[in-house]
Amino acid sequence: MLLTRVCFQYSPAMGWISLPLRESAMSELIIMLRKKCSRILMSKKGMVSMAEVENAFGGNICRCTGYRPILDAFKSLACDADPKLKQAFFDIEDLGEAYSKNNNKCAGKCPVDEKVHDRKCIQLSFPGNKEWYKVYSVSDVFKIFEKIGSKPYMLIGGNTAHGVYRRSDNLQIFIDVTSIGELRSHKLESNLIIGANVTLNEFMSILSDASSKNPSFNYCSELMHHIDLIANVPVRNTGTIAGNLSIKHEHNDFPSDLYLILETVGATMRIMECNGNIICVKPSEFVCMDLNKKLILSVILPPLEPKRHVFKSFKIMPRAQNAHAYVNGAFLLKFREDRTVVDAAAVCYGGINPAFTHATATERYLVGQDAYDDTTLNNALTVLSNELQPDSVLPDASPEYRKGLAESLFYKFILSTALERSIPIKRELVSGGTPWQRPVSSGSQQFDTIPQNWPLTKNIPKIEGLSQTSGKSQFVNDIPVMANELYACFVLATKANARILNIDADAALNTSGVVAFYSAKDVPGQNKVMPFKDICPEKEEIFCSDKVLYHGQPIGVIVAETFELANKAGKQVSVTYDVAEKPSYCTIQNIIENNQNDRIIETDHGFEGQNYPKSVEGPKKISGQLDLGLQYHYYMETQTCICVPVENEMDVYPSTQWVDLVQIAISRMLNIPENRLNIHVRRVGGSYGGKASRSAFVACACALAAHLLKRPVRMVLTLEENMAAIGKRYGCYSQYEASFCNQGKIQKLHNKIIHDSGSSYNETPFYINNYYSNCYTNDNFKIEASNARTDIASNTWLRAPGSVEAIAMIETIMEHVAHKVGLDALDVRMANMAEGSKMIELLSEFRKDVGYDDRKAEVNRFNVQNRWRKRGIAVIPMKYQMTYLGALHAIVSIYHGDGTVSIAHGGIEMGQGLNTKAVQVAAYVLGIPMEMISIKSTNNLVSPNAVCTQASYTSEAVGYAIKKACEILLDRIRPIKDKNKDASWVFVIEQSYRENINLSASYMYKESELEPYIIWGLSCAEVEIDVLTGNLQIIRVDILEDTGESLSPGIDVGQIEGAFVMGLGYFLTEKIVFDPISGELLTNRSWNYKPPGAKDIPIDFRVRFLRNSPNPAGVLRSKTTGEPASVMSVVVLFAIRNALMSARKDAGIDADQLWVSLGAPTTPEEIYLLAGNSITQYKLN
Repeated sequence: MLLTRVCFQYSPAMGWISLPLRESAMSELIIMLRKKCSRILMSKKGMVSMAEVENAFGGNICRCTGYRPILDAFKSLACDADPKLKQAFFDIEDLGEAYSKNNNKCAGKCPVDEKVHDRKCIQLSFPGNKEWYKVYSVSDVFKIFEKIGSKPYMLIGGNTAHGVYRRSDNLQIFIDVTSIGELRSHKLESNLIIGANVTLNEFMSILSDASSKNPSFNYCSELMHHIDLIANVPVRNTGTIAGNLSIKHEHNDFPSDLYLILETVGATMRIMECNGNIICVKPSEFVCMDLNKKLILSVILPPLEPKRHVFKSFKIMPRAQNAHAYVNGAFLLKFREDRTVVDAAAVCYGGINPAFTHATATERYLVGQDAYDDTTLNNALTVLSNELQPDSVLPDASPEYRKGLAESLFYKFILSTALERSIPIKRELVSGGTPWQRPVSSGSQQFDTIPQNWPLTKNIPKIEGLSQTSGKSQFVNDIPVMANELYACFVLATKANARILNIDADAALNTSGVVAFYSAKDVPGQNKVMPFKDICPEKEEIFCSDKVLYHGQPIGVIVAETFELANKAGKQVSVTYDVAEKPSYCTIQNIIENNQNDRIIETDHGFEGQNYPKSVEGPKKISGQLDLGLQYHYYMETQTCICVPVENEMDVYPSTQWVDLVQIAISRMLNIPENRLNIHVRRVGGSYGGKASRSAFVACACALAAHLLKRPVRMVLTLEENMAAIGKRYGCYSQYEASFCNQGKIQKLHNKIIHDSGSSYNETPFYINNYYSNCYTNDNFKIEASNARTDIASNTWLRAPGSVEAIAMIETIMEHVAHKVGLDALDVRMANMAEGSKMIELLSEFRKDVGYDDRKAEVNRFNVQNRWRKRGIAVIPMKYQMTYLGALHAIVSIYHGDGTVSIAHGGIEMGQGLNTKAVQVAAYVLGIPMEMISIKSTNNLVSPNAVCTQASYTSEAVGYAIKKACEILLDRIRPIKDKNKDASWVFVIEQSYRENINLSASYMYKESELEPYIIWGLSCAEVEIDVLTGNLQIIRVDILEDTGESLSPGIDVGQIEGAFVMGLGYFLTEKIVFDPISGELLTNRSWNYKPPGAKDIPIDFRVRFLRNSPNPAGVLRSKTTGEPASVMSVVVLFAIRNALMSARKDAGIDADQLWVSLGAPTTPEEIYLLAGNSITQYKLN
């Protein structure tokens, strides 16, 4: 029963947006799900498998708790769920009757739209000469075509294309064609005919049915499996065949899977023209034709005799689901009577270049050849290689990778069909043609609970879980719109390293509904934020006033009457820059390669061990580098703020981790006293460090507009704006050299580190020193740290900043040393630990508990037997130094009427379960039920000058302050309690009130009151890579973490799993790409930036808390959990490297060249390109 996040809100740009959930808060959720999912449940008669449930989460993004708890919650409803899983949750039958909001009993199903033929066309008119039509017949469409003349129009099906390409603002006519019955029909005769408006999920069902009924349509099963890889279930529920193909028609660069597979199998499309003529075209002809005022009626699939045809298709993506392809390929061979000589061939690809579909030279070569002969294969691959000419368009993968993928996919096709046709192939090559099946994921959690301390240490629901799940919890943008409210939007710079000569907002201001534009010249006070010099030495501008530091820097703010209008007007503001074009340096590598040494400054963040100057180099040496990129926070709620002028003050509702900074920044910008600002934060929709300092920019812009206009203003950044304007996790480049003895004990280590600061040197992870040494002796280490100024948004903290990078560096060195001396990396690690270190004991036990040695032997056997699949296993230790910062208040108030308690504190609830732990602490100390306690929103009156909620210590700080405040209250009421020993809590409180005892107490936590402590951790990961594509599966992960006496085990498990999975994103999938010339961020939305999905987490995910490990220095013997597990996620890179080295050895790479540097992120592209593949290795025997 863990803290989870479940997604209900859908947007085409972001998919299904997640809302926090507790597994035990399931009753209302399941009722909602039944209503939403009744059609699929009815169609399957309630028999939905766990695999189907897991597959349905492809459209969800979970950033907090790593999917596993959510999947378990939903899989408990599946027909094949494990009984133990079902017992962990409420059963739907135990929930009683479900009623709708009007108190009618739920019928258990939703109405199904009937096909109608007698409905009349509906027309709606809107401002701006825009018209919406709802049509019910094909003839309706053509009547509208005739009526509208040359007005630009759009046919509306699922409208999912908006998530890929933003539609034109010039469209005037919108025609909803979803209710045209004849476009939703299908029939199976000699051909399979499918209506163009059939949704993709409906299409999958039709294909499955056809393949089971007619052998000539067996290939439809393969089509179905490929379509399952398109987008995700919610998109496929609404997206249509015609819609998908129309995107390809409008944008030839769109890597449409549907277009590819239909073209390959010889499908035709029926299209009606205005004169009533119906033409039939191939998909490849369709994408070139004029489609104006034409209507796609249907798609026709031909029969293919299974004995003479083989068809396969592939899609290689950066993650398991919900991503467009790096390269997709589809292949069809028709054989002559001997079943191996090719009579006709279709070899088709997407993702090569917009003009390329058929590998025509390869198709011609194959005709008349024996497809399963090694000579034919080699020659075909040579021909194919010569005709593949991938374009180079960022942020797409490199041409080298995409060309290599296209070659290997053809090889996989030949291997897989050879296996199906019982054609002998070499045993170790079989894995290259075997479909990769991911089992349903599972997890286990082991932790202690102490009943006598309950509710402390008890696994309980998150207190906001049910309200958040049901959509009742209020985030900033949920605050109801106020009278006279306006909307603000940033105007962002479109050139970097340029000076602003002029800003012209006239075109925007002349638009009806646009109210104002403000820039640096309109700021009444300081146009700067960052008042805390010890953390942020540079004062960054709110609005750029002269030199633009990066593409996407805010220049001003536009204010309008609607959100949509503000965003549109923001793009109408014209900015003139100086004409001098200067290059942008967006990465550390750019700076080094171009000798921009003046951008790098040395810092005092390094250290030198006491024995380093006199240390003698060992007999063996290594040198290397580690490149760690940026990572976007990807909080579900973008940067948001509402500002409301009230009399002579202002109410501010920011989505922030740092109330104190927002208050000071706004005060100095507006030149007003701080006490005229009332800051309120009830909760934040995710943050991970991204709403610490960076939230002040949005709050200041919003406050400026509200102050000058004397009206409420709401500012919500779009995802693209958020990613462009706001900094990311610091990038880091490490160069190291080390010498050591034959047993791997390091005798001298020198590491130079450069941090990618972005446009300012603020918020550098100076605490990297605390973590770099990890569990090892550092007397002979020398670490030099520098900061590099790059032309991107100033980077900032992100979950476990500094520690993730530091431990990745030292553990990479340990792995490199082990490779050099030929020993197991665990033995090298232990050789470098101080004698008596607690980690030596923990590591030895963990090694046995996870079966490391036996599993490693099995991995080695697997690798010997398989050329095209490789496995790797690795273990890393963690010593995480926990320290405290700052101060914050908590106030506890008891109400005499019923004895209930309210708490307000200076921490920010961001989904991490802070408030739940706060209630548990108060209930334990006061000795009352949790249900009697409520948490109020954070504000700057109750907790002035509060430290930023960050670095995992806030739950403990808040818990400590609440504990102390409760103890003060208990001391006050003790005389009453002593006089009435058997009296109830309510009686004691009422009597205390009557005797004028103060029933409200405040306490301020300060950092000096709590001692630093160590968190110990270990992780083991086993992975399998597909050498021919670079894709991987994480077979199993084990995590052991020292949590002390966990205050709330369920929440802590969720935090550990979520932190680890967020680390997986950093190290595996989340790639940031900038335009090398303009500096524009190109990976700026979910279409091209890919956090892990539900099928990217470990298949077997095991979390265990260290037993019998109370923390005497912690609050109520606990330890924090929010960030440390992120550090341990780097273990996956080491497992991948071990797998890769086996592949490289098989590829004939010399033993002294097997080591490879793997950084963040190590995407499928990096894995493939390091595997040593070449077409000369692609054989059958």
